[in-house]
Amino acid sequence: MSILRKISVSIVLGLLASINTLAQKPKVEFGKVDIEELKKAKYEIDTTAEAIVLYEKADTEINYEISRGFYHETTIFIRKKILKASALSMGTVEIPYVRGNNDNSQSLTDIMAASYTIENGSMIKSELTRKEIYDEKSSDRYSKKKFTIPNVKEGCILEYSYTVFTPLNVSDKPNTWYFQSSSPTLWSEYEFSVPDWIYYQVIMGGYLPMAHNSNERVNITSGYSKFTGLGTKYTFAVKDAPAFKNESFITTSSDYVSKVEFELSSVSIPGEMIKNYSTSYTDINKTLTESDNFGQKLRKTNYLKETIAKFNAITDKKEKLEKVYYYMNHYMDLDENYGRVFVSDLKKAFENKKGTPSEQNLIFTAMLREMDYEANPVILSTRDNGKINENFALLDRFNYTVCRVKVDTTYYLLDISDKHLKMGMLPDICLNGKGREINKTGGEFVTIKPTEKYRTYKKVDAKLDLKTGKMVAKYEESPNGYLAYDYKKTYTKIGKEKFIENEKKKVDEITVGTVNLKNFEEKDLQIGIEYDFTLNEEFSGDEDILYINPMMQGKVDENPFKLEERLYPVDFGAATDLSYVFNLDVPAGYIVESLPKPVSMTMPDKTGQFSYNCTHDAANNKISVISRVNLKNVKYYTTQYAELKELYNRIVQKHNEQIVLKKK
Repeated sequence: MSILRKISVSIVLGLLASINTLAQKPKVEFGKVDIEELKKAKYEIDTTAEAIVLYEKADTEINYEISRGFYHETTIFIRKKILKASALSMGTVEIPYVRGNNDNSQSLTDIMAASYTIENGSMIKSELTRKEIYDEKSSDRYSKKKFTIPNVKEGCILEYSYTVFTPLNVSDKPNTWYFQSSSPTLWSEYEFSVPDWIYYQVIMGGYLPMAHNSNERVNITSGYSKFTGLGTKYTFAVKDAPAFKNESFITTSSDYVSKVEFELSSVSIPGEMIKNYSTSYTDINKTLTESDNFGQKLRKTNYLKETIAKFNAITDKKEKLEKVYYYMNHYMDLDENYGRVFVSDLKKAFENKKGTPSEQNLIFTAMLREMDYEANPVILSTRDNGKINENFALLDRFNYTVCRVKVDTTYYLLDISDKHLKMGMLPDICLNGKGREINKTGGEFVTIKPTEKYRTYKKVDAKLDLKTGKMVAKYEESPNGYLAYDYKKTYTKIGKEKFIENEKKKVDEITVGTVNLKNFEEKDLQIGIEYDFTLNEEFSGDEDILYINPMMQGKVDENPFKLEERLYPVDFGAATDLSYVFNLDVPAGYIVESLPKPVSMTMPDKTGQFSYNCTHDAANNKISVISRVNLKNVKYYTTQYAELKELYNRIVQKHNEQIVLKKK
């Protein structure tokens, strides 16, 4: 992307850049509160909200002082309305900042805060005093200003403002501004005034439209005549932002919340050489290839020769890859600190049999290259770290490395650092869109597609013993793909005894006998769970009507999708296939009064299906139920949300229906 003679603005997710005002900007001043606003008890944007952000604005300028050099000066003003007692904690404010020496420390000034209440029909203002503001150390580098606004109560309005000074050697970019929070926001605005000699990329994310998105040419005084001149003031605002709710099946909230963030591109101070800070993905490829802490490590392989020799006799490339993969997969232990792509001493990690995922997978890549495979590292961002934006080459957004290898015409993405994987799978934390292969031709993006599903098959064979008043059953489960992966991870983490204990507690309505676990400690075999159980509810042979819910296992009793509309995609990570079978012998002396009716529901685009069928085999007097949920897509978009939500509504409905038996 080219650098312009002004801030370089790039808007993603369909937002338009440099357009005129779309909504009237509210006129709000600190200390001036409308009593009618104070009297309001509910807001249309969310009638159930605990609090409302009435107004928030940040204004950033770039200034210069001889004593501190260049710095960002940002003034923030926030006004909120407390609607319920559960939100009173908002009256305590914490503002984190970097605390170091004079030249590498942030400073906070001009802190003001007040609350507004109505007493006897009059507005009462309660102001924060300077003695109520104090510092609290968070770590060696970070502290926070902390204060509690006086007289915060249900129905009040509170507001606070402050200015933060950030030297460019502390951070060369302003903090990300979030237009959404856990409370609905009526107006959120960010202004950024930038002199013509410094250039930023502005990256906007989220799914809300801009109410105001404009730029204007202005005169900028930076505190020193050399840096005073023309610049551009950019204004971004969102109106009526709903509260961001961290609903089920997302990566990380930062991928979805509406925000504006900044990356320094270049600086051209008058009379000095231009300094470029922006990079391309080709630059990243070059940086990593030439780095002593990444690409150069792939060339130093003497320590691997003895291990490589173990596989010389295997001539089939696919067979050899499998042997090497499983050998290395169990050779090294994991250093849990995976949050980086750069590595230290690979030889030492190999000898110590312990390393980060990036270290282990670079060792694996180097080994495969020595065996004449076409193998390259792929850097990616894990789901909890956020998605990669292909339009902006930012190396610090990557935090994990895997290996991509070609055998004949097939490519495999492999990770030897996770012992619970079978070859060809990546950990679920890596299922996050795309990664970037580092190779000799400048690199390329690689789509990360799950090779397995989140799949299981569950079966219950039940009998009702009217003499004892008990329902006894045998349960069998065959987890597969990513569900088996999750089970194995949990098993390894908590141990066999705790895993079995948790399994017995999964369903409150049953008492579980001896649990048999199959193949949980084997690397690539189908795992299984088996046990007998007894339904806690007792029956009597004298009852005229018996009600039995067949979904004793695998029941979906709550729709995970709560929102009426969802502005961001549903991301399952992998496709889903859940099958359940229930068999019941009808007890002597009873007949079938009614059964749940069959359902076969398919989403309009055929990417999701739910089927439920309950039948009675009169000849053998046996009832059978088959339930299956099949979601073919990894990701469902907003246009599919209503159908997906309705699919789950039907699943919940059917899973709560009962078999009715009547005494003859």
